[in-house]
Amino acid sequence: MRPAVRALLACAVLGLCLADPERTVRWCTISTHEANKCASFRENVLRILESGPFVSCVKKTSHMDCIKAISNNEADAVTLDGGLVYEAGLKPNNLKPVVAEFHGTKDNPQTHYYAVAVVKKDTDFKLNELRGKKSCHTGLGRSAGWNIPMGKLYKELPDPQESIQRDNLPNPEDRKNYELLCGDNTRKSVDDYQECYLAMVPSHAVVARTVGGKEDVIWELLNHAQEHFGKDKPDNFQLFQSPHGKDLLFKDSADGFLKIPSKMDFELYLGYEYVTALQNLRESKPPDSSKDECMVKWCAIGHQERTKCDRWSGFSGGAIECETAENTEECIAKIMKGEADAMSLDGGYLYIAGKCGLVPVLAENYKTEDGSCKNTPEKGYLAVAVVKTSDANINWNNLKGKKSCHTAVDRTAGWNIPMGLLYSKINNCKFDEFFSAGCAPGSPRNSSLCALCIGSEKGTGKECVPNSNERYYGYTGAFRCLVERGDVAFVKDQTVIQNTDGNNNEAWAKNLKKENFEVLCKDGTRKPVTDAENCHLARGPNHAVVSRKDKATCVEKILNKQQDDFGKSVTDCTSNFCLFQSNSKDLLFRDDTKCLASIAKKTYDSYLGDDYVRAMTNLRQCSTSKLLECLLLHLAVS
Repeated sequence: MRPAVRALLACAVLGLCLADPERTVRWCTISTHEANKCASFRENVLRILESGPFVSCVKKTSHMDCIKAISNNEADAVTLDGGLVYEAGLKPNNLKPVVAEFHGTKDNPQTHYYAVAVVKKDTDFKLNELRGKKSCHTGLGRSAGWNIPMGKLYKELPDPQESIQRDNLPNPEDRKNYELLCGDNTRKSVDDYQECYLAMVPSHAVVARTVGGKEDVIWELLNHAQEHFGKDKPDNFQLFQSPHGKDLLFKDSADGFLKIPSKMDFELYLGYEYVTALQNLRESKPPDSSKDECMVKWCAIGHQERTKCDRWSGFSGGAIECETAENTEECIAKIMKGEADAMSLDGGYLYIAGKCGLVPVLAENYKTEDGSCKNTPEKGYLAVAVVKTSDANINWNNLKGKKSCHTAVDRTAGWNIPMGLLYSKINNCKFDEFFSAGCAPGSPRNSSLCALCIGSEKGTGKECVPNSNERYYGYTGAFRCLVERGDVAFVKDQTVIQNTDGNNNEAWAKNLKKENFEVLCKDGTRKPVTDAENCHLARGPNHAVVSRKDKATCVEKILNKQQDDFGKSVTDCTSNFCLFQSNSKDLLFRDDTKCLASIAKKTYDSYLGDDYVRAMTNLRQCSTSKLLECLLLHLAVS
């Protein structure tokens, strides 16, 4: 018995026998001092968390060895800087960031810092004129001091490491004697770093395996740890202190941890500019100049859009290439990561894209009266609630329990405007309980808001997906849902007119008359669909083409040429390509687009307008957007 008792006591001290392997995080360390701190971390966690999660420690000799150990399931977690997060994410490692260090307060956490180029004010050179100048760096391989500037310079200089002479930093003087070099080859005050920087550098992050990586357990562990051992906590063990070294396990300057959303991979976390800089450095040579030629990779959603895009590409003479995604958010993510360049978005998705750092480039224009379509974008379209004339008892005030039809979740006329108004009435996000059933593509498949969806005519499995594989997707799809199964459809003001009186020859629509439908007014009355100007829910912003800032000029140039060649001037869409016409409905662009018009201020908030941005901000708590969840991690610096 005595040996058994001694064994049990030993197990209790080590915290190993009762520790569930699935609830144990194997932390990777790279030095004796880190291993000692990890051991102290393990003992103190065992003291406060009797049921786990637990910590065990794995000793390696370098961060790259830790990355390999985690990939090989010999360890579970390690904290890395941005450059190593990039290495960890590449094949065959396939790791992902799961927890980010933040600086600042919980109410205003900062998960990025700005990498800038500082120069003396009495000099006159620009960012593209650095050849032969004397440079100062924080250290080889460091993010702000090396990876960002040198990675960017690989695009401009034949051999950047030979183009800049090294020197030591002079004694600091007043900040008024210095300026920042901006990416557009201008200069700004050092106080304007948020508008004049080389790139935003992400905070250090904890990485784990993409599959079977224990990310929830790691977060549970670190969240408990920061509550007990974080900054300003009285415990003797301090998570963000390194008495026998510096930055052991975590940065000493960190103030806490934030959970990284599961959809955020290493490229989304690091950001396009930073990833591009690292790719340039990794190649150790200037990029192929052919990659800088002005062409646009368009992001198409689903099979039907890809078919139209491929046809467009063939007619464009190589100016347009195509990338495909299953839904709009995947396309936005591809543009953010540089896997695609542009797409046209409804206002709701434009809000998400803008928060992700994309910019509006050209606006779809649906009306033109004076022949200057490209220079006069209209002020938006009307979002309406449509019902059948025969359902005379339905009004805006008694929609509870009715069957609803939506263009898609997070779209303007079909979701954001009506659900935003509804939220102000019911003060909660339980829209699936408000309506008895509905079709809102993009909703959870088990939601009542998918109950009316019918999917693809080619077979099952595509029900409620937010793309053209769902026949009730989009404006025409939501209207069809009303015709066949629903009580109310949330669409744009022209939807009924475009699908009645012979304007749509599909079997479900060919016999419809616009008089068969009415729009609901917010005062509880109803009007004919032709009187939507006096009876609508709100005005939504026109759809707009978005891209990354670095690609916006090229996208605008190419699209202006494309609409000259394939816009409304083309009448024969059988032998020629028509940009604003679809075999189905609204593929790539809305079919009623007259032209793509210039935008004066290319920022998402100025384009959408204060009222719409405010409404979207209020509705954010009801959002099901996984991409929006990702961008919230970095909103403090956006």
